Amino acid sequence: MKLTPQQVNNICKGDEEIAGYFHALLTVVDQQAQRIEKLEKRVHELERQLAQNSNNSSKPPSSDGLRKPTNLRTPGGKKGAPKGHEGTTLHFVDHPHEIVVHGLRACSGCKAPLDAVESQTYEKRQVFDLPPPCIWVTEHRAEKKCCPQCGLQQKASFPERILAPTQYGEGFTAWAAYLHAYQMLPLERITRLFADLTGYQPSEATLLSSLQMMADSLEGAEQAIRVQLFQKSVVHADETGCRIEGKTNWMHVVSDAETFPSSICHIYMMRFGQYWTLLWYASSSVSPCLIM
Repeated sequence: MKLTPQQVNNICKGDEEIAGYFHALLTVVDQQAQRIEKLEKRVHELERQLAQNSNNSSKPPSSDGLRKPTNLRTPGGKKGAPKGHEGTTLHFVDHPHEIVVHGLRACSGCKAPLDAVESQTYEKRQVFDLPPPCIWVTEHRAEKKCCPQCGLQQKASFPERILAPTQYGEGFTAWAAYLHAYQMLPLERITRLFADLTGYQPSEATLLSSLQMMADSLEGAEQAIRVQLFQKSVVHADETGCRIEGKTNWMHVVSDAETFPSSICHIYMMRFGQYWTLLWYASSSVSPCLIM
């Protein structure tokens, strides 16, 4: 509110003391208006930052947190799978593992016994279930013999994978790799899962050794995927942030868009670390932040 000294003097009817108070109040009001304007700009900027997510900015999906995404679908319509969708209905198998016969003891009408009456036919229903998990212990025995000709003591060799008197087998290794690398379970939860299901709880060090063993065995497959990717005319590259031991790392992915896609994943301490693999890639690379 801007008033000239003449307007203030007219309002105060020439009283200088009242005019002085009036000028002081106008100064305070002007300062408050300026402060309110600055605060409104600050609130608007904070609201804009809070509204940012991976859909409307360059922020990675991992920064979205646990906020429920907005559902853009129109409510209503027919429920269920769309027309032409291939279902996953269970089908009868010809040779079930177990058959349980539910017999008839007596007639429901006249109560006559039916134990000796031969069944005409059956109505069957099949239940697909998982057997209770259990540990399968295999004992390997290497024979020791003495040569009758020269008297030399002989001992058979164990398979290369049998390295200790007692150890976990390849099934544990496969499950540990699946649960950790694909289902993203921490090592501690995997050890508890094994303990709950089998009664045996491998240590985290054992799981790490199993994961390294699986990684070594898949080195050839990784190289084959790498060669296949670099033979494609177009590949896709992306990155997302992740926390490892309290530090920010970056998971980089290079993949294709075939029906059965191939992917290579690596973790680096620095951003854009995956693009060293693209330095000798002569075709096109599609990335949210880089076009080659």
